[in-house]
Amino acid sequence: MGRFAVKLLVIVALIWGVWWYVATGSMQSSMKGWLQERRAEGWQADTRGLTRAGFPLRIGSAVDGLTLDDPETQSSLFVPQLTLSTPIYWPGHATVRLPAEPVTLTTPQGILTLTTGGAEAALRLYPGPSLQLEAMHGNASDVTLDLVEGRLLSVKDLSTVIQQSDSPQTYDIDFVGTEFAPGSLIREALRLPDAWPDAFETLLADMTVSFDRPWDRSALEDSRPQPRAVKVDRVEAIWADLRISLTAELQVAEGGVLSGRLKVKAENWQRMLDLATASGALSPQARPQIESGITLLSGLSGSSDALDLDITIENGRMRMGFIPLGTAPRLILR
Repeated sequence: MGRFAVKLLVIVALIWGVWWYVATGSMQSSMKGWLQERRAEGWQADTRGLTRAGFPLRIGSAVDGLTLDDPETQSSLFVPQLTLSTPIYWPGHATVRLPAEPVTLTTPQGILTLTTGGAEAALRLYPGPSLQLEAMHGNASDVTLDLVEGRLLSVKDLSTVIQQSDSPQTYDIDFVGTEFAPGSLIREALRLPDAWPDAFETLLADMTVSFDRPWDRSALEDSRPQPRAVKVDRVEAIWADLRISLTAELQVAEGGVLSGRLKVKAENWQRMLDLATASGALSPQARPQIESGITLLSGLSGSSDALDLDITIENGRMRMGFIPLGTAPRLILR
């Protein structure tokens, strides 16, 4: 009985190993096919190598030296290494991991370098050729974002959850950043005093976004789905004695034109004006007029130190009550 059991285990292990080898080979063939399709579109799409990974419980492939260069946008992405793996039972539950090596994005505007202590995104895709996104959970630690000229920002921990909601094209999005710190470039631009805290005390967002179609593989291969409705339950940022919170219900027409309502609360707004004036974003000549207007508005909201603004947007034009505020930015995903 013991010998039979050993033989059976050996046979099962051989079958398992052969099946895993074939499955990982199929994954690599799919990845090579995707790269070939990008090359057929005029991209430069290369890797230094693909190796199998994940044995025995996951089907995986480690990609070494991924380069994607889009001549149309004159942008290129270099990823030193990433690992894509799926569990044995369903390849649509994919996990992408980035090691602690810099990722470089080069655009006509400059070179952006992303470094993390490790990042992971878990994708949940529905069965089918379109690979529709059901959910994504992303986590990263010790994140830094740098330009050649200096640091843009750093974050101790990032957590993002995207979950399909009550319709295929609607997604709930939650974001939390811990110890989010603007870098030297931003601090110098704002002319912050040396005693100003390095990091935000709080930075979070909770919203629901409806798109014109669900997110699937066409978002990478063709065009991005465009937002059609945005409901912001809460966006909050606390930095030193500044506190800003926002809620919104917006509709997005063709071309990214916004309509809806936006509520903004800001505490210690005088300090914000100090920063805007020091950075040059607000001229000393214009400040008295703006400060007088905000003082009036803050008085209407019941506090001289806090703003509670209710902004209406109609066909891309913003107003607060009968006061026009100009044109709202267009919401378009490129």
